[in-house]
Amino acid sequence: MRDPHVEAVYFTVGSADDISYENPEPLVFSHHLGEFSLEDGGLKVTPAEHFCSGHEASQAIEGFLRSWEIETDLKRNLGMIRFSYSHADVIDRDPPPPGEPQVIYAEGIAALTIGASASCHLVARRYPSPPECFSATESAQHAYRRWVGYRSGREPLQAMAYFILTLLERQAGTRAEACALFKVDRAVLNLLGDLCSERGSALTARKAKATDFDELSHIEADWLERAVKQLILRLGEHASGHPLEQITLESVEHF
Repeated sequence: MRDPHVEAVYFTVGSADDISYENPEPLVFSHHLGEFSLEDGGLKVTPAEHFCSGHEASQAIEGFLRSWEIETDLKRNLGMIRFSYSHADVIDRDPPPPGEPQVIYAEGIAALTIGASASCHLVARRYPSPPECFSATESAQHAYRRWVGYRSGREPLQAMAYFILTLLERQAGTRAEACALFKVDRAVLNLLGDLCSERGSALTARKAKATDFDELSHIEADWLERAVKQLILRLGEHASGHPLEQITLESVEHF
């Protein structure tokens, strides 16, 4: 090929073992990266820019797909949707002389593997919507990985939540500045800090206590999980540049 050009990039679409899709309607949309068509377990992207190879085109798109995966995990179910590069249609924009066929080929093949363990199976009847105001920044991905570690049983809830609290504070400067920068009520971060630092068992508490340890109640643990997910999303929402709604104690309760 003398002038290769990617006409379309294809991704296989999968989910965790305990999640499947049943006749979902196609999902078609466009934005600055190109035209997207999601149907029948595959995603086709027609890039808005010129790329010489499928690998190059997929790299430009994968950040958006990663944001799609993470936002869906946090808002719906872990492992709800996963994208894996499959191949690309590449043409020659400087074809051979007349009489010789123009070369069109599919470049690259990749396999998709997703693992999960659960006692029930979720059947979804529509694909999750793509992100409109969430960007999987480095900070958001750090926080997300810690949340996945907690969900996988690799670390306690409070340790994970405290990491995310300090991530917000250090990115902004102080707790007060974090509240202003990320539009979070001070009461939310204060309560999160108290539940992380002052509560827990001998195995999960961040601080040793002179008296008996005070375990989190089920209600407190549920609140902490809701708050953490909303704050991870806020890291990515802030980076997107879109207007932000205030995170309050009430919004955490209803998340």
